[in-house]
Amino acid sequence: MHWRILPHATACVASDKLFLLDLRQDRYFRVPVASQAEFAEWLDRRYACAPPPSVLEVLLRGGILREGDETPTNALKQRGDVPEPCASCPDWNRQDLQQARVGATVAAAWARLRLFSLHRLIVKRSECSPPRDCRPVAEILAAAEQFERSRNWTPIARNCLLDSLALDSWLARRGIVATLVFGIAAEPFQAHCWLQTRDALINDSYDHVSRFTPIFSA
Repeated sequence: MHWRILPHATACVASDKLFLLDLRQDRYFRVPVASQAEFAEWLDRRYACAPPPSVLEVLLRGGILREGDETPTNALKQRGDVPEPCASCPDWNRQDLQQARVGATVAAAWARLRLFSLHRLIVKRSECSPPRDCRPVAEILAAAEQFERSRNWTPIARNCLLDSLALDSWLARRGIVATLVFGIAAEPFQAHCWLQTRDALINDSYDHVSRFTPIFSA
C-alpha cells in the first residue's frame, strides 16, 4: 500500500519506517523519526483531511511542497502488490541475451532520462499510453523476452530505471500496457523499479522484487 499525497509525490511504510518519493526532484526522503508517528497517523485516517502542521513542515523543508502546489491529501491510496511467480514466467537470472535489436529503444530512454525530470517522463508516459487490454501473460512475457535477448548487445550500462523505461516503450509499441513500480528497502536503504501486470512480473524475479515495498506505481 502506498499513498499519492501530491501529483508528484508518494509515501509508503517499509520496515516500520516512512519514506517519501518526490518525482519532481528525483529523490527519496525518509520522514524524520520525530514526525513519523503523526505523519503515519494522518495517512492512516479513514477520511480525507488536511495535513497537520508537522506533515506540512516535513514536506516544505524537503522542497516536496512548494508555493502553488495543491494541498497534500491522504485520500489517494494505491495497492502495489507484487504478483506471485507463475509457471510461464522466465528466470531472468538465466536468460541468454544474444540478439541486437533494441539498441535504439535503450538509447532513446537513456537520452530522455538526461534531458527531462522523472516527473515529466511519468506524466508524458501516462498521456501516451495505449488503452489497457487483457493480453495473455504468455504474450506479454514473450515480447519482454525478445527485448531481453537483445539488451546485452547495447553498449549502455544497465540500471533498473533505464531498462524498465526502455522495455516499457518496447511493449507500448506493441499495444501492451504495463505498470511501472518503484519500491524501496529500508535497511540498508535501496531503491528499485520494475514492470509488472496484475498477474505477472515482466522484467524481474519474485525473489528479488519481494524485498522491496512499493512506493509508487503508474
